Amino acid sequence: MSDTTTTTSNLPHKLQLAVPFPDAKAATTAAEVLCVDREVSAHQIQTTFATEAHILQVTFAAANLRILRIATNSFFDMLTMVTRTMEAFSLDTTD
Repeated sequence: MSDTTTTTSNLPHKLQLAVPFPDAKAATTAAEVLCVDREVSAHQIQTTFATEAHILQVTFAAANLRILRIATNSFFDMLTMVTRTMEAFSLDTTD
């Protein structure tokens, strides 16, 4: 039986992003929403989400640059949707 566990050593191409949000709650909400979707090719790409105060930290590790580009483009599409949705349903009444 072969071991199908993907380690980051098998994924040499890495990208780290720091995405600022207005507050820690917004960063945590975005991380929770974005991390739900599993990667289609988990053996070729690994994405991790973390928050530090109001910053969403996203790390990609990929088998090759093409997969990294595709995953990054997909992430930015989803991030745009999440931030627009958060803005549309904002409970902030200070405006």
